[in-house]
Amino acid sequence: MNLTPYKTIENKVYDLAEIKITNEFFIGNKSVITFENCKFKKLKLINESDIDFEDISIHFSFCHIQDIETELIVSKQISLHFFGCIIQGNIKNSLIKSVTINNCITLSLFLQNQNIIQISYTEENLFVKKWINMLQSTDIKSVDDLLKLKQSLNIYHSKKVNVSFNHSKSNENGLYCPIYEQIEEYRIRYYLLEEQKQTLNINLSIDFSKQEDEHLKIDNCVLNSLSLTGSANGKISIENTKTNNFYIRDFSSLSETLLYNISPYTIESKIEIHKSNMDNTWFDNIDFKSYETLSFYRSRFAKSTFTSCNFPKDSLSFEKFMTLENIHYPDKKPLNYYKDQYETFLQLRKSLEGTGNYFEAQKLGAISKDSLRKISDLPKTDKFILCLNSISNNHGLSIIRPLIWLFSFSITFYILYLLSIGRIFKTTEFDWTLFGQYFSFLDLTHKKDFLISKEEYSVYTLTIDFLNKIVVGFFSFSIYICI
Repeated sequence: MNLTPYKTIENKVYDLAEIKITNEFFIGNKSVITFENCKFKKLKLINESDIDFEDISIHFSFCHIQDIETELIVSKQISLHFFGCIIQGNIKNSLIKSVTINNCITLSLFLQNQNIIQISYTEENLFVKKWINMLQSTDIKSVDDLLKLKQSLNIYHSKKVNVSFNHSKSNENGLYCPIYEQIEEYRIRYYLLEEQKQTLNINLSIDFSKQEDEHLKIDNCVLNSLSLTGSANGKISIENTKTNNFYIRDFSSLSETLLYNISPYTIESKIEIHKSNMDNTWFDNIDFKSYETLSFYRSRFAKSTFTSCNFPKDSLSFEKFMTLENIHYPDKKPLNYYKDQYETFLQLRKSLEGTGNYFEAQKLGAISKDSLRKISDLPKTDKFILCLNSISNNHGLSIIRPLIWLFSFSITFYILYLLSIGRIFKTTEFDWTLFGQYFSFLDLTHKKDFLISKEEYSVYTLTIDFLNKIVVGFFSFSIYICI
């Protein structure tokens, strides 16, 4: 293909296009090659010799690229820019200067060994009609069909990655854009409504490889799924992002990892942390309770930092915190499921205590004891004690429960006590002073003759009084633990 710098190639259709980048095509220190409204069934970028220019930018605007290859590039001055394109293929080359992708539909795109990757979705220049026209030979005929397309971005072993959304504050969609009024396809600049953003099916996967100066920043995004894997060497920052599915598998970071303000936007949502070291991770304002399923499997959290995170309110809701080898198969629990769950919750509790969040730490301590109770080889005596603690005050979480138990048992014993001494249901007039004596009955230090003389004692009276002191003492201690 013959290339002319600063001249746009428009409205071309190629089965196989080989763009050969050589010195003879360029003049000066910089060069720009632009393709607009072109279709490529197969696109190969070829550069077999070093180039003397400082910067060579290849731009693709509203192009449909079904397959792209970049392995035959040997110069470090080449940058690739995609705007409004539909892309598939594999951009794999560690010598490419940078790759910029703005408002593109990435049906299945792999980015490997890149130096700089900039991916952005900006509503101020979103032209949906152009995409639909590019897909006119498919079943995509409406905006809703377009937004539901499954998009896949797979980034491997790249140094600097930046992914961001720029959301419009407008509450309208399909706004008129006068700048392009002379061009039919550009007349409509589209703003997505919140309901439409929730149908987006953008799936982003990042694989790290301990490269120097490795950096990842994801900000203000709306993703169907986000996956992190590998060993990261640089700073990772994921902020103000909505993702329905968040997978962290076989991951570790030598530097700081910040996860801030992350939540789902649909009911069917998952978080999985699988065989990962999260010791350098700061979980800040993560909405754990809104996710339908959570699985923390054989991962380290003891030195993680949790701040302002939303955990479930009660132990029953904590049942969605699982320890699964694969979150996609929730019915296949590992052999030591409850033991793994117990140890995971202990790590989380320790981490929360380290930041002074004793309220949430107590919750995790309670649920860890429930998991411990379900371990099959735990001694029966320990199971009995844990079961008793769960019933009495939910392992220190509920002060209402022991109060209810206390008054229920003590009132029952008091009525039995009065029956045994003939002070109730056997006289025509009710002795109202018995109400006041009930509080003396609650006093663990009360004397046996607080209501009757020693001569009136019976075996039943002493037995009831003794059992009442045991019950009142137990539930009083349960209340004290909650305080």
